[in-house]
Order: sequence, then structure tokens, then C-alpha cells
Amino acid sequence: MLAKMNLLFPAIARQERETKQKALTHKQWVSVDRIVMVVLFVVTVAGAIIFS
Repeated sequence: MLAKMNLLFPAIARQERETKQKALTHKQWVSVDRIVMVVLFVVTVAGAIIFS
């Protein structure tokens, strides 16, 4: 007798449907880079204030 896997593991049963992610455009890369640089700058300033 075979066990029905989709009743026991419904999340595992539907894993074959995977969507491919789109590559970021140059404008999106620049936006993400600017956000990361601002966050790093703020963390550095906050760390300098806290640990000084």
C-alpha cells in the first residue's frame, strides 16, 4: 500500500513549480548600491558614536 505524500507533506509536494527570477537592470543595481552605501555609512557613524 502506498502512502499519499501530499497529505503528509503538502509543501514538499508542490516544489517542482519554481519561478525564475529576473535579472536586475542597471538602474536597479545603482539604486540598491546607493541604499547599501547609505546604510553602511549610518551604521559606521552610529558605531563610532556608541563606542567612543
